[in-house]
Amino acid sequence: MNHQNLLDRVERLYTPILLDVMDSLGLGRRFLGERVQHLFSDPFVKVCGEAFPVRVAKTAEYVEIDNLLRMVDAAPRDAMLVVAADEDCDCSLWGGLMSARSKSRGARGAVVNGAVRDVAQIAALGFPVFGAARNPQDIRRRGMTAAYNCRVEFFGVGIEPGDLIFGDANGVIAIPAARAAEIVALAELGFEEESSTQAGLERGESAEGVFQRYGRF
Repeated sequence: MNHQNLLDRVERLYTPILLDVMDSLGLGRRFLGERVQHLFSDPFVKVCGEAFPVRVAKTAEYVEIDNLLRMVDAAPRDAMLVVAADEDCDCSLWGGLMSARSKSRGARGAVVNGAVRDVAQIAALGFPVFGAARNPQDIRRRGMTAAYNCRVEFFGVGIEPGDLIFGDANGVIAIPAARAAEIVALAELGFEEESSTQAGLERGESAEGVFQRYGRF
């Protein structure tokens, strides 16, 4: 299956229907948490890419950002950079210059389990970023890029390199790479049923009637 095609197919869907499918398959929690939202209020935002995970460790020592620089220079095309701090570092985990370099590498977006800064710069770039807070403080003496392109834990959700990360106005989810094609195909069927259900409701049909016909509500 064409890699680019699968990412584009996901972006035609939305997170709730994909989560419904993963729930039905017994895949456990794949939602990255209520706190993680798009940096800006855009009800139509949709971005899907392959996970390029980054682990941040808390430290009180001054650690220069050499490893962070190597990380953004290594971000692959179509990546969603997934930055997960082991614990709260009280600093920004993502900013404008990281967004600029990632975008130039062909990355699709970023999601972090902590704070973001440089909001105006990111807005000007049009680079999709999802985070849990805003914090202007620098990472030095607070945190360090410990590893990248490795498995991370993101608010209790395990994310492997290459998993599909999809964010929209509802939040962000992680789709296991090994089952992505199956999950997307099932979600597309559900999307058709849900669209038919909505059309019926808009015509004035009863909720009970459309549910009996399409099995969706």
